[in-house]
Amino acid sequence: MNAIVPWLAAMLISLSLSMAVLAVLSRPLARVLASLCPDESGVAFWLSYTRIMLTIAPLLATLLVDWGAAAGRPPLEAVRLTLMAALVGLLLGLYLVGRRLGGFVRVPPPPSGPAPAVGRP
Repeated sequence: MNAIVPWLAAMLISLSLSMAVLAVLSRPLARVLASLCPDESGVAFWLSYTRIMLTIAPLLATLLVDWGAAAGRPPLEAVRLTLMAALVGLLLGLYLVGRRLGGFVRVPPPPSGPAPAVGRP
């Protein structure tokens, strides 16, 4: 088998996973960004940033996998290895994006005053 075929299949798997996650996250993320960002250009920037991070991170993780070690293994093992690498990359990308955007979320302070009595008549 040509050496490039497994590599291309790995890239296709990685990109497919990224597109699936982005399809699920894009609308809710756009709504959150609309409430955080002062204007549409900020929303557009952070959406683009997220899309790039969630595409590049899984691809990079997939590329870092040692394909020479998987050469003598069955094809199903190579697919499993590719899925693991792409999912680790997605988790890393989501973590980095969440950490970056989480710095902009303001948590309201707890109400001041005495705490209400719970369970006592």
